[in-house]
Amino acid sequence: MNPAAEPGFPPQRVVSVAPSITDSLLALGLGRYLAGVTDLCLLPDGMEAVARLGRPENIRCADIMGLDPDLILAAGEENSPEQMEEWKRSGLPMWVSSPGTVRRAVADLRDLALMFPSESALQSVVWLDRSVDWLTGSLPEKRVRVFCPRTRRGSADDPQSWEAVGGGSYAGDLLFICGAETVFGSDDSRRYPVVTPGEVMAAAPEVILLAGEPFPFSEADAAAIRLKMPEVPAVKNGRILTVDGRLIFWPGAKMGEAIRMLPALFDQKD
Repeated sequence: MNPAAEPGFPPQRVVSVAPSITDSLLALGLGRYLAGVTDLCLLPDGMEAVARLGRPENIRCADIMGLDPDLILAAGEENSPEQMEEWKRSGLPMWVSSPGTVRRAVADLRDLALMFPSESALQSVVWLDRSVDWLTGSLPEKRVRVFCPRTRRGSADDPQSWEAVGGGSYAGDLLFICGAETVFGSDDSRRYPVVTPGEVMAAAPEVILLAGEPFPFSEADAAAIRLKMPEVPAVKNGRILTVDGRLIFWPGAKMGEAIRMLPALFDQKD
């Protein structure tokens, strides 16, 4: 649904129930429209009056309704279908972003910007779109093979399995245009396949990316991988890399920073 076509828009009191969307609004200069955000959303100084509604997975419809908003902004990967169904039943206009590709994420960001009377916000999206065009047009012939876990099952020192970035996800597509390809699901529609340590070893990734968001991977995870998988190319070549997970898993304005920083991680010239 695109509520921008509804009567009473542009919106004046917006509730963002996804940190990635809050980040996008702020980056586009639209933070003044925020009435409520999650506890995980990062707000600059001077926005203390914006209500905190709890963690994304625990926000109650009554808390949102109490702010009398005219638009709810949600994200498919940060809010559950059950939550979104409840919010929809409230009768409030709701916009949901759930892109599976970088191009779709840019289109969603453009739709978001078009809801508000801001030429500068729209121009920021135009520049991002052009940056994606440039990066896509300069793709390397050979991509680095990457294993990027999204969550872990088991302890850091004894992992049982991981939920890995697959080719059917926004994160997988972002890695692809930045010069990498996921070792799991790169040729099919799987978003986050569950894989075992044995499968990771067999896949022989050249780079392992450990993100701090949405799961808090740490040096303990890297140490366990080095200990248990010494023959994996990423381990042998010292290419277990830590990265800000928002660059990989937050579609929206964060893409600008992602496409500036991630390609350097996969540079094969050295």
